[in-house]
Amino acid sequence: MLFGQGKEWMKKGTGLFDVTMGCYDGAELCELIGAFVLSTLLENLSTDDAKANLGLYRDDGLGVLRGVSGPEAERAKKKTIDIFKGLGLRIVIESNLKVANFLDITLNLQTGKYYPYRKPNDKPLYVHRQSNHPPKI
Repeated sequence: MLFGQGKEWMKKGTGLFDVTMGCYDGAELCELIGAFVLSTLLENLSTDDAKANLGLYRDDGLGVLRGVSGPEAERAKKKTIDIFKGLGLRIVIESNLKVANFLDITLNLQTGKYYPYRKPNDKPLYVHRQSNHPPKI
């Protein structure tokens, strides 16, 4: 439900709302939904023996479960997929990793070290320092 100009706006029909890329408040809505999903996952994945550490940036997430065996990690993976399915969302999960690439960083969970990461076909674009962009970019 939306409110604007002192009126209540409701979608006509029975379908779900679509939030398009670049729409007004789209990023804020993404953050709000992400916080809700993280909260739901933490409630369902953390136990007395294992603490779930989860993070999210827009549509990329990273989770670490310490103190769980391989089969327990697979059960947590299936549980996570079911939670997402129950929310009408889909997720792709890689489990039992010791090294993970997240955004532009390679994280080594065994050594605790991290390194810069760039996707294989990525070609960085640079802004010329004398362009009309603000100096901080």
